[in-house]
Amino acid sequence: MSDDFTIRPAKTSDLGTIADNLVEGLSTYRGWTPMAWNPPARTEMLIGLLQRFPRDGSWAHVAFVRTEPAGHIMIRPDRDESGEPRREVALLTQLFVREQHWGSGLAQQLHELGVADMIEREFASGRLLVANGHARAQAFYVRQGWERTGGLETSGELGLELAEYVLELRR
Repeated sequence: MSDDFTIRPAKTSDLGTIADNLVEGLSTYRGWTPMAWNPPARTEMLIGLLQRFPRDGSWAHVAFVRTEPAGHIMIRPDRDESGEPRREVALLTQLFVREQHWGSGLAQQLHELGVADMIEREFASGRLLVANGHARAQAFYVRQGWERTGGLETSGELGLELAEYVLELRR
C-alpha cells in the first residue's frame, strides 16, 4: 500500500508539527548514539524554531498523510564564519520523515522539492551536516548525489559530530 502524501509550504503555525517531527526523528538516533546521549527537549527545539524561522531566511515544507504529520524539510541560506549569509550556498538544515513512512519515497519527494527550491532561488550549491554515526541518512544523501567533503563539525544543540556534504546545483 502506498501512502498518499500532501506536501505544502510550511507556515509559522506549522513549527509545532516540525518540532514534533524532530522529537520523533531524533529519538531514532538512540540506536547508534552513546548510551548517555539524549536529544534536545521539544520545548528547546520549538523555541529555537520560533526564534529562527523565517527570520534567518529559512523556508520549509511539511508533509502529511490525511491530517497526520509525516515529515518535513527545512532549508536556509548558509552562513560564513562571521554569521553573514552566503547567498550562493543553501544549507539543508532538516529532512525528517516519521519512522512509519521510512521507505515510502517521502524522503525522496521532500529532497527533490528542496533541491528544486534551491535551484529556483538561484543557489549555486547546497550544503548539509549529517550526524556522523547516522549511516542510513548518509547513504540516502549519497544516493541523491551529495558528496562528503571530509569536514566535521560538532553540534552544540545535539552534542554530536556532524559530517559535511555538498551538492553542486549549477552544472
